[in-house]
Amino acid sequence: MSLRIVSMILMLAAAAAQADEPVGDQTGLKLVQKYNCQQCHSIDKPHVGPSFSAIAKRYASDPNARSEVAANILNGSTGAWGPLPMPPVAVSKEDLRPLVDWILSLTNT
Repeated sequence: MSLRIVSMILMLAAAAAQADEPVGDQTGLKLVQKYNCQQCHSIDKPHVGPSFSAIAKRYASDPNARSEVAANILNGSTGAWGPLPMPPVAVSKEDLRPLVDWILSLTNT
């Protein structure tokens, strides 16, 4: 194998491994602040909207959790958690997956 092919394989393997790494609290909290999520949500107590840990618990056994939570963030939602609607949030493609993964990781909070 050429050195170029080996380098490419190593880069792809590193990228795949990084994509599956858990999102830490520091990253999750930075994203929450970046998109002002704390205006309506907290980690473990209801505020205007449900807590992030309540969201994680509701979706814990849902195989489509990642896509459903992402869709709710991007499109907003109504009626899932009570009468107050959640407005859509313009989260970037780069930030959406880590934000959703961090929220869904909070099942034990």
